Amino acid sequence: MDIRRFYELTGGDYDAAMQRFMTESRLEKFTRMFVEDPSYGELEASLASDNLEDAFRAAHTLKGVCLNLSFTGLFQSVDAVTELLRHADPDSPGDQEQVNRCMETLRVWYRDIIAAVSELDS
Repeated sequence: MDIRRFYELTGGDYDAAMQRFMTESRLEKFTRMFVEDPSYGELEASLASDNLEDAFRAAHTLKGVCLNLSFTGLFQSVDAVTELLRHADPDSPGDQEQVNRCMETLRVWYRDIIAAVSELDS
């Protein structure tokens, strides 16, 4: 699949991304690099160890990467998690449950984008 189709399938904003990256080859290069970004793994690991401060930092970083790449759907999902973590009380089961619900959606968006990156033309 080409980069334009990638953006159509993953809920991204191709036009905004092209304004930022200027060429399809550059956009595709950075889209492929997304797979190597450690932020998502750090977010999952931090949540698994109940370290909400590090989880917030990882989510915030991932949010910035998604914004720069114009991954709109994933950005919105990460933004929701980031804001929940910004104000989360580590001792509140309700806060933890809200984060977990939003993470379910984020995981789907993330997996879909990772899968689609592997389908980009070589």
